Amino acid sequence: MVQQQFRATHVVIDSRAYQHNLAVVRSLVPNKRVMAIIKSDGYGHGMQLAADALNDADEFGVTCQDDAERLRRHGVSKPLTLLSGRYTAPQLSQFGDRRWRPVVYDDTQLTAFDNLSAGAAIDVWIKIDTGMGRLGFYPHDLADVYQRLRSNPRVGSISLMTHLANADYPEHPSNRYQIARFKESLSQFDFAEASILNSAGTLGFSDSAFDIVRTGLVLYGIAPQARGHATALPLKPVMQFRSQLLSVRAMSAGSPIGYGSTYTLESDTRVGIIAAGYGDGYPRHAPTGTPVYVNGYTVPLIGRVSMDLITVDLGTVDARVGDAVVLWGAENPVELVAEKAGTIAYELTCGITPRVERLTI
Repeated sequence: MVQQQFRATHVVIDSRAYQHNLAVVRSLVPNKRVMAIIKSDGYGHGMQLAADALNDADEFGVTCQDDAERLRRHGVSKPLTLLSGRYTAPQLSQFGDRRWRPVVYDDTQLTAFDNLSAGAAIDVWIKIDTGMGRLGFYPHDLADVYQRLRSNPRVGSISLMTHLANADYPEHPSNRYQIARFKESLSQFDFAEASILNSAGTLGFSDSAFDIVRTGLVLYGIAPQARGHATALPLKPVMQFRSQLLSVRAMSAGSPIGYGSTYTLESDTRVGIIAAGYGDGYPRHAPTGTPVYVNGYTVPLIGRVSMDLITVDLGTVDARVGDAVVLWGAENPVELVAEKAGTIAYELTCGITPRVERLTI
């Protein structure tokens, strides 16, 4: 339950929403496995909490060994895919026993496999670059990579993955191009599993789900596609970023607001000062007009964001000191705040600072 005492700015995590969102994913890709991506401390929501709430997922995807160790210490026993870790042969030799499945994407990792000593077999992913231009082997190198791993007695199952560069724009022609290239590569060998879809891809290309989808953002109740937000989808936001009004003042037209006096009131109004700022993770670059939810109404941010404070134009909204404010959450979608601030929801949720108290319901 939510504690009754907390500092003005806090995050409320609705752990029940995870299961709802996971059910939405499964309805989109029935009979497919779901890898819940909980890297970057669960996209800022808390990795261990996300793992507990998403226990019905088939496995988890994390960044590297540090994440995997945290989850094992927490008691998580599901298979873990390490999406972009670096490792030496001695480190790699422990992966089989720990049920860690590394993603192999360059020659240095192959060398680590070549130097393995005795130990349990390691299930692996090969990642190919079908158009992302980031991690992965070129498709024309796949045969050599596969044979090198297949001839290694320490390698167990071999699966194949790639990543869509423009899944958040479903109409982008590169999506179908990448899917076609992936299918061509997949046909070369008998892979244990195949995976191409992230959250946005799961919404836009469920017909290409293959064996397992790698969903992250949708599990946190955030729309992954451009120009969309969770309230337009059957998703429930997990995170509520909240604060309170510290002060409510009547101010006259022509009054400057905040550092640099970058905004001047155009008319007499009531101004609210909120106990949140970039020291809490609210984006400093959020411009005037960024939506803030106060007492059932959306009001605009005005002036520059400070370290501990932001200012809003309350107008005629009935509000007083101590009233609750939703910086983003169900009533004020994080996607809309991110769009106004010229960024993406990932950056906002991952940017909540350690001084902000996390509460769970």
